[in-house]
Amino acid sequence: MMGGGRMSMGRFEGDAAAYNPRIARRLLAYLAPHKRMIAMAVVLVSIGSGANVAGPLLLKLGIDEGIAKGDFDALSTIGAVYLVTLFLMWAGTYLQVRISATIGQASLLRLRNDLFAKLNRLSLSYFTRHPLGAVMSRVTNDVDVISEFVTMGVVSLVTDVFILLIIVIMMFVLDAKLALVTLIMLPVMWGASRVFSAKARNAFRDVRSTVGDVYANLQESIDGVRVTQSFGRERTNATRFQATNQANVAASVRAGAIVSGFIPVIDTISAIATALVIVVGGSLVVGGETSTGTLVAFIALVARFFQPIQQLTRFYNQLQSTMAAGEKIFELLDEPEEISDSPSATELPPITGRVDFDDVTFAYDGADVLRDVSFTAEPGQRVALVGPTGAGKTTTINLLARFYDADAGEVRIDGHPIRSVTQRSLRSQLGIVPQDSFLFSGSIYQNIVFGRPEASEQDVVDAATAVGAHEFIQELPNGYATDVRERGARLSVGQRQLICFARALLADPRILILDEATSSVDARTERTIQDGLERLMRGRTSFVIAHRLATVRGADLILVFQDGEIVERGAHEELLARRELYYKLYTTGFPGKDQVEVDQAMPQGPPRRMWGG
Repeated sequence: MMGGGRMSMGRFEGDAAAYNPRIARRLLAYLAPHKRMIAMAVVLVSIGSGANVAGPLLLKLGIDEGIAKGDFDALSTIGAVYLVTLFLMWAGTYLQVRISATIGQASLLRLRNDLFAKLNRLSLSYFTRHPLGAVMSRVTNDVDVISEFVTMGVVSLVTDVFILLIIVIMMFVLDAKLALVTLIMLPVMWGASRVFSAKARNAFRDVRSTVGDVYANLQESIDGVRVTQSFGRERTNATRFQATNQANVAASVRAGAIVSGFIPVIDTISAIATALVIVVGGSLVVGGETSTGTLVAFIALVARFFQPIQQLTRFYNQLQSTMAAGEKIFELLDEPEEISDSPSATELPPITGRVDFDDVTFAYDGADVLRDVSFTAEPGQRVALVGPTGAGKTTTINLLARFYDADAGEVRIDGHPIRSVTQRSLRSQLGIVPQDSFLFSGSIYQNIVFGRPEASEQDVVDAATAVGAHEFIQELPNGYATDVRERGARLSVGQRQLICFARALLADPRILILDEATSSVDARTERTIQDGLERLMRGRTSFVIAHRLATVRGADLILVFQDGEIVERGAHEELLARRELYYKLYTTGFPGKDQVEVDQAMPQGPPRRMWGG
């Protein structure tokens, strides 16, 4: 496992203590806006708890004042009062639970919103270090643990403490000797609680860790189901998931066994205390030092006395699980935002599209990805980035969009260093069409207007028509209202890419980035969208990472990358004339192949790939 708070699958480093005051304070901060409702819940707890422990006192009065004296009227009155206490206990508990649930859910709504907002602010490097399934576990499973604690655990704590205090007071009021006899068993219970709680703490830590593994494995398996089926790995992957799931089940069973094992221990201690009260109390009754009603009431109080103690022990175990979940949640909320606006950041004004890279160097995990990269793209110029896989092309455009910050050198747009402007004002003037052509769940219309929600229906149709998407959209059952489903699963790869082109065109960016945007489009579809791409790039500074010759030939500037450096630059014909790396890539179609297959300026036939991804 790596340090620095990273995860291995679902695991974050570090274990939560049984009680962490820092985490507790931060959790309580989410309850702060609901002080009035909390006060109302406490009042209701007091009423319900008081009514609950009134039973033994009424039992004493019934025996001593009713039965012993043969007073039927007194018995009737005591019975009626008892029914009233039952109603008050039920009403107080019902209302208090409803209020507590409302408070808890409102607090968790805010917590989930904070987590979602944080995830949207984190840099891309965070998601390369942390499995998506484990991140999802933080937002779902760990929040659910806190939900249970906030809505029921805190209420149980207040109720049990209040009942315990009332019972102890009533015991000493009724008979101090019997009260001391009962309290003799508390050290024994405390020692047992310490032993079981230490074991439970470790068990709950394992549960919190292994459940993250389950989420991570599940998410990865679902994302890769096509690959799994293609290679016939269903049984292998199922076995792998079963092992991960079994580890979580085993951890949960261990935790449950420890908690459930503590219950009979408490029952045994309670039985011993009851036996002592019967022996000592019986002798006091025989000696005339106390009444029969007092002894019976005391036995009932002893039974009630150990119930809140048992609940408090369960609360302690739940608290440990909550501390573990809270630690993971706040670890995520406290994750440094590697890419953030500086305090002096200003809004980037409307740009013309000049881009300057000035001796830019960037390393990832200690390995250089770019070294001293410098170039200038003039407004409206088309720049193609070509080269073998891993040469630094995608990293270059990621630095331009400020998904990462350069380690050295500077990136400027219209003379403005991009670190000196806000991310929102920068990216609002960029249009990015990624290789994976990601679509959100919802309609085609909603996906196209994603970057410009205020666009009219005609604007959407015009954008789709310009890139060649309108025709196939019209053929769908619901046209632009067709639900694309998760990640655009209802559409083909080519159709998804056309939707992405329309989305970029509608946003009308000044700088356009096409990251291998036609790599998954067949030759026929590519010919269909070439005119659309021409319109998309017209009048904009465009950066194109392309595998197809047709996309590169028309570039004003071609930058040839190798091992993180620009080794050639120029126009298509100029680079061919040099007969160096670009010539080799262009004529062979594959990177790293020494033998040049053809020696001509323009290959015939459909556009073909120049190099691997």
